[in-house]
Amino acid sequence: MAKKATSKKATAKTSVKQAVKSKKSTTVKSKIAAKKTDLPTAAIMRIAKASGAERVGADGAASILLLAEEYIGKLVREATNFASEAGRKTLKGEDVENASQII
Repeated sequence: MAKKATSKKATAKTSVKQAVKSKKSTTVKSKIAAKKTDLPTAAIMRIAKASGAERVGADGAASILLLAEEYIGKLVREATNFASEAGRKTLKGEDVENASQII
């Protein structure tokens, strides 16, 4: 009976790995909670390394990822305000630049 339980666990782990590989978004696990993100962790690690970091830990990349998404959200909300004040629905570069000066 113990062999069946082990094989079920192995099957469950395999299916979880396959499910994770098939998802386009990344799930970031932190000490507080797991959050689904839209940015890939590998891109965050490449940016960090290009900016001078020799090594980036998983928890460091997760923190950068969450903060980057938060910043992007604030930037887009502010840029949307500029576009709507100009009577447009489409965000332009000038909206984003103006928003970045405020944030």
